[in-house]
Amino acid sequence: MTTTTPTGRPKVDLKDPADLLAAIPYILGFHPEDSVVVFGQRGPDRKRQGLTLRVDLPPPGLEKDQAFDLAARLSATAHTGATVAVIGGGTLNPAGRPPRRRFVRRLESSLAEFGIPVLHPLWAPRIAAGVPWGCYRDTSCGGVLPDPRESVIAAIVTSDGHITRESREELEHLFDAGPPETLARRADLLNRLADPPWPDEPVVEAGLAEVNAALARVARGDGTITDDQAVRLAWALSLVEVRSACLLTAAPADSPLAKAAEDLWLRLARELPEPESAEALCLKAHAAYARGDLTVAGMALARACAVDPEHGLARLLTVALDSMLAPSEVAGIVLRQQEEGPRYVLSLESSGGSA
Repeated sequence: MTTTTPTGRPKVDLKDPADLLAAIPYILGFHPEDSVVVFGQRGPDRKRQGLTLRVDLPPPGLEKDQAFDLAARLSATAHTGATVAVIGGGTLNPAGRPPRRRFVRRLESSLAEFGIPVLHPLWAPRIAAGVPWGCYRDTSCGGVLPDPRESVIAAIVTSDGHITRESREELEHLFDAGPPETLARRADLLNRLADPPWPDEPVVEAGLAEVNAALARVARGDGTITDDQAVRLAWALSLVEVRSACLLTAAPADSPLAKAAEDLWLRLARELPEPESAEALCLKAHAAYARGDLTVAGMALARACAVDPEHGLARLLTVALDSMLAPSEVAGIVLRQQEEGPRYVLSLESSGGSA
């Protein structure tokens, strides 16, 4: 299968099942445990990457429901095949067969109902160098995993500055809120500010300039956000014209602007009080979605919906994610939901403008 890293960088041909298994932590962004990962494949030759889904292995009694849910999600967009990888779930039995065979059979059956054949069902107890892996169909199919850290995907992801976490829980901590006293202080400042913080400037242009200045600081390696900056950025992100410009920064995903923007959205998601943090969380979710990182997108959206259950963009992106809409289709739909009018753009310069 030919796959693309979550950073949107060059495609990598993963013909060997061991190489595909070893690449999983870098595709997901964390080392999965007791999980099933389904790689969708597209095209008549089934060699093009589709969506990648990961869920926890189901408890006894829920195998059928879990299998159907995964199959339905993958069938929501055009897939012509799938590769299934179970990570963990137990150990090899005395006959050398991997665990969770009943669930894998149910998953294969559910996918077949949607016309999606499973090309290769794989298993490994964990993803690490020298760990044995096997196949659910043929006990002679297997071997040992190469060092995941030496894979091509690992090199690409690491060179782009992305960190692969040891667990999903560690990845979720990215969205931990900042110090309560800081957030309370900033919430109080926002509550006192009834009017925009740029009394003598056009509001939209001032908001764009505020975000541009923050992007430039992040690109220079300055991640500090003062109380005054936090208040001004919160106001800027509340403007639909500014938010539309922020959404445009997600493409191309490997550009310096996209990287600086996604870093800024994450920082603001932690450093803005509720409910203002929902805007930054949605921008982070959209950026992650656009570059194919559905795990981070889902985490950011879950947090955004918890902060503001009625947030329109959060709900729209959640529907797209639940429907397994291809990342390439998301940007156009999101932007069409924004108000009509001049389209503004952001850059790593000190001021913004309209196009």
